Amino acid sequence: MARRRKSRLSFARIAVFAVVIAAIAAAAWFGYERVSRRMPQAIGEKITMPSAVTPSDAPRRVDGMLAASGPARDGQLGVSANAAVLLRRVEIYQWREHCEGSACRYDTAWSAPVDSHKFREPKGHENPPAPFGDSVFVAPGLKIGAYALDPDLLIAQAQASEYIVHGANLPPNLAASFSERDGVLYAGGDPAHPAVGEVRVSYRVIPMGSISLNGKLRAGKLVSH
Repeated sequence: MARRRKSRLSFARIAVFAVVIAAIAAAAWFGYERVSRRMPQAIGEKITMPSAVTPSDAPRRVDGMLAASGPARDGQLGVSANAAVLLRRVEIYQWREHCEGSACRYDTAWSAPVDSHKFREPKGHENPPAPFGDSVFVAPGLKIGAYALDPDLLIAQAQASEYIVHGANLPPNLAASFSERDGVLYAGGDPAHPAVGEVRVSYRVIPMGSISLNGKLRAGKLVSH
C-alpha cells in the first residue's frame, strides 16, 4: 500500500514537472517570436540614415574632361573663346577718394566703377557711369564627363588664365570705339595717358581639359556643396 502511494506521488511530481517545462518552453517560444518579429524593424531603423541626405548628395570628388557644345561668348562685345568660361573685367580711369578722419584726398587710377556721388567732395571729382560691368559667360552645354556642371562650382575651384583679345576680331561697330593694346581693349585715347572716363576691358578664361572638382551630384549635375 505504501509503494502504491509512493508511485502515485512520483507520477504526480513528474506530471507537474512536465507541465512546468512545457510552460517555460512556451514562454521562451513566445518571447523568441516577439523578438524575431521586432528584429528586422530594429535592424532597419539602425541602417536607415536619419537625415534627408542620400548617397547622391554626399560630397565627392569628380575627375573628368570639361566639354561643351560651343564657345563661351560675350555677345555684348563680340568676344568669344573656345573655353569653359569667359570672364570679363571692366575698369575705368576715374577719381578715387581716400579719407582719414576729416581730411580727404583724391587721385585718378584704373579701377572698378566708383560712384563719385558718395564722395565727400563730389564737385570736381565726377566719374561718368560705367557703360557696362564685369560679367561671366559660360559655354553652352558645359559638362564634366557625363555630368552637367554648375559653373559657379567651376569658377570657385578652377584656375583662370589671361585671355588675349585681338582687335581684328571685333565687330565693326565696336572696332570703331575700342582699340586693342597688348590683348586688352581700350575705349578712349592714348592708354599711356588716359583721361577720366576712359574704359579698359580685359578677359580671363577657364580652359577646357582635364580637371578635378569637389561637389555633390544632384539629378545628374555636379553642384556646389
